[in-house]
Amino acid sequence: MVRPSVPPEYITQHDGTEHLAINNTWSRRFLTRLALHTTAKFYSRDGLCVPISKHKIVKTGFRVHLTEGATLKYLAENTTIPVPRVYCSFLHRNRAYIVMERVQGQELPTILKTISKESLEGVFSQLRKIFRELRALPPPPGTGVESCIGGSLYDSRIPRGNPRFGPFKTIQDFHFWLRQDLKPEDLQDREKDQDWYDLQDMMDRQDESWPPPVFTHGDLNPFNIIVCEGNVAGIIDWEFSGWYPHYWEYTSAWFGNVTRTGWQSMLDRFLDRPRPEELKMEEVRNKWWGEF
Repeated sequence: MVRPSVPPEYITQHDGTEHLAINNTWSRRFLTRLALHTTAKFYSRDGLCVPISKHKIVKTGFRVHLTEGATLKYLAENTTIPVPRVYCSFLHRNRAYIVMERVQGQELPTILKTISKESLEGVFSQLRKIFRELRALPPPPGTGVESCIGGSLYDSRIPRGNPRFGPFKTIQDFHFWLRQDLKPEDLQDREKDQDWYDLQDMMDRQDESWPPPVFTHGDLNPFNIIVCEGNVAGIIDWEFSGWYPHYWEYTSAWFGNVTRTGWQSMLDRFLDRPRPEELKMEEVRNKWWGEF
C-alpha cells in the first residue's frame, strides 16, 4: 500500500495529541496495519474508511485526527446515541488511525426508495430524540467553540480552517474569525448598497450575546445516518463535531447540502429551525466566506 504524501499544512496537526489515543498497544497497532495490507484487499474502500472485516473499519488519512475517536468515546460514555464503538486509535508515522465498529444497515437515502410513510416517520421520531439528547449535553464551565476535549476543530467547508481551527474562548471570537476579522469600521468607505446593509446586520448579530454552545455533529447529511430494519442504527462521521452556537447544526446541514433540496426539506422534521435572522446571518456569511 503506497501512502500519499502529507500536505505541508497537515504535518504539525498531531503535535501534542498522543494522549487522545485509545487502547494504544503495540499489538493493536501491529494488527491494524497488518489488516490494512491483507484483509482490507477483500473490501471496497469508502473515502477515508477502510473495511478490514465485516464488523470493523479503519478510518485513516492525512485529514483524520484522534479527536474523532475521543468524540465517539465521549458520546458513548455520556449519551445513548448510537455511534460506532471505538476499538483503538493511535498515531503512526504522523498519521492517525481509528479502528471502529462497522455499523450494519443502510444509508438513509437508500431506504428512502422503499420505506413506508409510517416507518419513515418513526425514523424521524428517533432522530428528534437523538439530537435533543445531543444538544442537552451540558457544556463544562467556560466552554467556548471547541472540540469535546477542549481542542481544535475541523470543517472542510470553511476555507480558512485548513487543516484545523480554534479553539475559541467565546462564540463572538468564533464569529470574528469566521468573517476574517472584519470590523464594522472597515466598511465605512464602501458604498451603502444592499451588501453593505447585509454585512452590517450580520456583524451586529454575530457580536451580540449568545447562549452557551451546544454539542453539534456538524456534518449532518443523509449519508451519515444508518438505518437498519426501521431503526436508526448509527450516526457516523463525527469529524466536524464540537461545541458550537445553537444554530450551527441546522445551518451547516442546510448550507452544506444545497444540492440536496429533498434533504433540506426534511431537516425541520427532527431539528429545531433557528430564528429567521440567524438563518439570514449565516446566508450572508456563506455568501462572502463560505465554500458555497
